[in-house]
Amino acid sequence: MIEEVFQRAIDLLDKHEQAALSTIISSKGSLPMSEKSKMLVTPEGTIIGTVGGGCLEADVWTEARRVMEAGKSSIQQFILTEKYAGESGLNCGGIVEILTEPLPAHGQELFRTLLRLKETGHRGALATILTEHPRYPEGQRKVVVCDDGYMVGSFGDAVLEAFARRRGQEILQGENFAIETYRAEDGVDLQVFLEPILPTPTVYVFGGGHVSFFLVRAAKLAGFRVKVIDDRPAFANKERFPEADATVVMEFEALRGVFDFSQDDYLVLVTRGHQHDQQILEQLYDCQARYIGMIGSKSKIAKMWQRLEAKGIAKHYLDQIHAPVGLNIGADSPEEICISIMAEIIRERRLGKVQYTQRKRSHDTRREAAAMSR
Repeated sequence: MIEEVFQRAIDLLDKHEQAALSTIISSKGSLPMSEKSKMLVTPEGTIIGTVGGGCLEADVWTEARRVMEAGKSSIQQFILTEKYAGESGLNCGGIVEILTEPLPAHGQELFRTLLRLKETGHRGALATILTEHPRYPEGQRKVVVCDDGYMVGSFGDAVLEAFARRRGQEILQGENFAIETYRAEDGVDLQVFLEPILPTPTVYVFGGGHVSFFLVRAAKLAGFRVKVIDDRPAFANKERFPEADATVVMEFEALRGVFDFSQDDYLVLVTRGHQHDQQILEQLYDCQARYIGMIGSKSKIAKMWQRLEAKGIAKHYLDQIHAPVGLNIGADSPEEICISIMAEIIRERRLGKVQYTQRKRSHDTRREAAAMSR
């Protein structure tokens, strides 16, 4: 996980040891671009993280060793022919560029900030100058822009930092990586790589039954934090769910106001009965979670929707709920059901950003209208 890359970087810097950090900065074709595309190579040659595996990673490892010795960054371009793609498991076709750089000598605060953003649910952007320029030496080419505008690190150039702050906050809206051009005072065009640093997403599992048992494992494997909520102590505890980040025992009707769900949260309702699912949905009304899914047959869900609409729950809210939960792959057993659920969650995480942004804007507009009518 990327958190391990950041933590090991801190540990090495605390020991005054050098290492090399490789990051995918652009990709075209079939290679996906994600925040996991980072690899740290230690002085002993140990690899933490990944940029793809196989021959590609072996060549980047060799470059990382050279960068450590030279103390100078480099950018490699790879065309993913069969040599790289076939042996590494990547799909053939595409071009990838990888930045490999020595760790900044005093970068502990920078990496601690990145870790803190991911662990506390906040967002930020990491800005890196890619262009060699005497005014911006190695070790002075990175800043972190936090979602509140606070900046960690310095380029030694207030105008460039203002540019990084503005563009960094803009990319957080779409969660996209970007390479921007900045015209320096001497007329040189600097390439600045901006990457969003996002919180580790959390899957909230309501209900501690058989499906939940496997769902927790699958969610952790896919890189999510997981919290299990049930009203029965025997079904929400660390012994039953050792891989869960938290287990919470509470009455389902007491959820309102306890959790502040955000766009990095995914909610799955797999309780032991639809009466509990309905209690939960009534309290989650208009929350900001990225995804809400509920288990159940189409007929039972249709009846619940009628009851909820009779209670004043708006249809547009119910239309956003994934019910029946999971992709329709004919899943039958708890193990298969959990796989279909996680497949749908991953699809939403990776492909549903535009739809979420549209839903959020619609939600904000409705809230503003409601406030004006008071």
